[in-house]
Amino acid sequence: MSYFSGVFHAMAYLLRSLRGRFDWHGTPLKRGLIATKYIVRTLSMPRQHVSHLSFIYGNRRLDGYRCRDPRLLERHFHRYMHVQWNRQARLQSIRQHYRFALTELPSLLFEAIYIYGNATLGYLTLKDGSQLKICLQPPIFLGCEGELCLQLSDVRDRPLYRIVFSVIDADPTIAIGCLQGPDGAEAKDTVRDLTRNMYGMRPKQLMLSLVYAFARHHGIERIVAVGNAAHPLRRARSVFQADYDAFWLEQKGHDGGDGWFVLPGMPIRKTEADVASNHRSAFRRREALRIEAEQLLTATLEIFPVHRVKTVPAYELESLESSPCDRLEASWIH
Repeated sequence: MSYFSGVFHAMAYLLRSLRGRFDWHGTPLKRGLIATKYIVRTLSMPRQHVSHLSFIYGNRRLDGYRCRDPRLLERHFHRYMHVQWNRQARLQSIRQHYRFALTELPSLLFEAIYIYGNATLGYLTLKDGSQLKICLQPPIFLGCEGELCLQLSDVRDRPLYRIVFSVIDADPTIAIGCLQGPDGAEAKDTVRDLTRNMYGMRPKQLMLSLVYAFARHHGIERIVAVGNAAHPLRRARSVFQADYDAFWLEQKGHDGGDGWFVLPGMPIRKTEADVASNHRSAFRRREALRIEAEQLLTATLEIFPVHRVKTVPAYELESLESSPCDRLEASWIH
């Protein structure tokens, strides 16, 4: 590609990235200021950013997700996952996650999550007969804590718990950026009722178990989780309610010294022998519920056989034929 041809394509991608930006809110003047900031930020890393735009626009599925969440185009220009990450680190982690997702997730599952916004894994029946729904979803709008969300909700689709993570690094690592429970005046009562109806299993423990199941399915051996001080929203909130450090330490994680807690390769679990005899019945029911939830996840990840072949090279992922904002008939969405 000649120099002038390269410049032409770069300008075309940049101009294209200015259109359809419903994530830029406000008056025309405010939107214009946001667009100006975007262009200035682009000039700080022009080659890397244009390559990122090419990666998105050159892949039909990623471009479909871009139509749902145009912030994907510039997520790396904003706070993201770790307060000490610079723009290059943010961009690299985002690219690594989607290379993984495009290679490892079944196509229809990727589309259900990222293009249509929800993939329901199934339902868990609790002690009182009520049900919980487990879903895989994209990050929340303007989110900054990771690229894949596991959500636990009630049958009315009211979110109860979510854990958000990305798959980063050349040697795949799961990086957990968010573990969030219910909010509001009744949050404590909700957590207490859930724990009781899950036979004593805490909901956040179930969410972490699902991340371990995801890692196990994909052969990922390393899991890290962001600490309190490194969370990107800590400085933006007057009160940061979640105490991530305490939970990661409880899970036998250790402080890596870089803002991340390194979690054990395998979850720490009790055996039936570790439980008092008068509590073993509840323990068995807890374990059955956890195993059922994990099986719902792994069954979804295996909807279509994933042939363990060599990972698709980045240049092949970025050169797939583009079909912007295609709205294929949704064949696997609940």
